[in-house]
Amino acid sequence: MISVLGYELSRAIKLLEEAGYQVACTETRSRKGVSGSEKRVVRQRIADGQAELVWAVFKTDCENGG
Repeated sequence: MISVLGYELSRAIKLLEEAGYQVACTETRSRKGVSGSEKRVVRQRIADGQAELVWAVFKTDCENGG
């Protein structure tokens, strides 16, 4: 089984598809919301050739305090 937890979403999808998995993605977000642009995998489930990824947007620009 491939673990893509924490990977950037497009990279995770590519790796899983290349390994032969059919990939489905779902977004999750905090109630406060985050202005960011980096989509990261926060949960994965893999079974029977199917991969379900849950992703969230992260603010990774530390220039403005975080």
